[in-house]
Amino acid sequence: MSGENNNLPQIKTPEQLAFDQLRPYLLDPREDYPEPYCMLEYNGVPFGKVGGLGAISGQKKNGKSFVFTQLMAAILGDGIERTQEYLGGLHVPPRTIEYLGHKPKVLYVDTEMEKLSSAKVLRRVHWLCGWDLKQPMPNDQFHVLWLKNMPKDTDVRPYRQRYQLIKLAIESLNPDIVFIDGLRDLLASINDEESGTQILDELASLAEEKNMCIWLALHQNPGRTQDSDEAKMRGWIGTELGNKVSDTLISIKEKKNGIVTFTVKQQDARDKDLDDWKFEVTDDAGKLGIPKIVANAGDSKRQKPEHDSKEDINKWLAEAYTMYNWPMSRKDIKQKVFGAIGGQRNDGRQQADLDFAIEERMLEESTTKIGGHYALQLADVLPF
Repeated sequence: MSGENNNLPQIKTPEQLAFDQLRPYLLDPREDYPEPYCMLEYNGVPFGKVGGLGAISGQKKNGKSFVFTQLMAAILGDGIERTQEYLGGLHVPPRTIEYLGHKPKVLYVDTEMEKLSSAKVLRRVHWLCGWDLKQPMPNDQFHVLWLKNMPKDTDVRPYRQRYQLIKLAIESLNPDIVFIDGLRDLLASINDEESGTQILDELASLAEEKNMCIWLALHQNPGRTQDSDEAKMRGWIGTELGNKVSDTLISIKEKKNGIVTFTVKQQDARDKDLDDWKFEVTDDAGKLGIPKIVANAGDSKRQKPEHDSKEDINKWLAEAYTMYNWPMSRKDIKQKVFGAIGGQRNDGRQQADLDFAIEERMLEESTTKIGGHYALQLADVLPF
């Protein structure tokens, strides 16, 4: 007998014990790490990571709440014609909806504005989504919390009450994306490093644990050129927020010849850069004020998607003539004709083909309404 007992537990060295602790955090080049999912895209470029934070900034009264309105309506009204008309290339990536398994749920929290102003944000989103403004609340997909005024007959400070209510809303409503307008009112001071670090760490953990995206609004330092490198978000918390987010958007107000427009720029991004977009506030819903994207900004980094050839578009329409019942909605034409038959995957390209087909009178409006809008039919002038 050798005297050895192989059943005795092996004693690990300190180095082995340390490696065991590190093992879960070490990356493996053989591992197939998936591409992250994003809640939004503009002109086909995704942004707003699921499981992460985003920031919206700008000077006071420079349209940050209008930007929130656009992002929320793009998520809630994706595929609705009115939403597409007013918000252009803003969409939810189809792969994200497939991944979530349901239409995204949105929570909007306002800590800054008066109640009427918050209510207008709520109504703008409803209008852009084509929802009945008189329908009872709450809407299961969309909740709005107004947290400007907090009870004073309590030992809990107002900023702590707000944060507690936000966490309660996240736990109970299970949103897929949260917009907090604004971060400053969750803190005693914008330079409070301890509570600021705690809140940002908690929000980042919540986003990851609950598989959602959280957007935070914070003003820029006053008196700076808004789109310069000096246009930083206010205070210590602004610096820390900029370090933690995957995307930072800024809203810039411009007034020329009496016409007011707003430009949204992506100041920071960890992946592909977004096109800038320009919007104006219309009176299409009376005094409510509805933001409408009017164009990619002049310094856009990419060209607008081109349409396919007239011959190809005509061929796809001819095939669709026998495959589908006409008239069809614009959404169905984009997806079924220029998507399925044309084999395209880019929404911008499909939209360009649709616009060209209407412009060339290959498609024209019918007298039939689908989803409250006039559907399109094949024009009599087509050669097939």
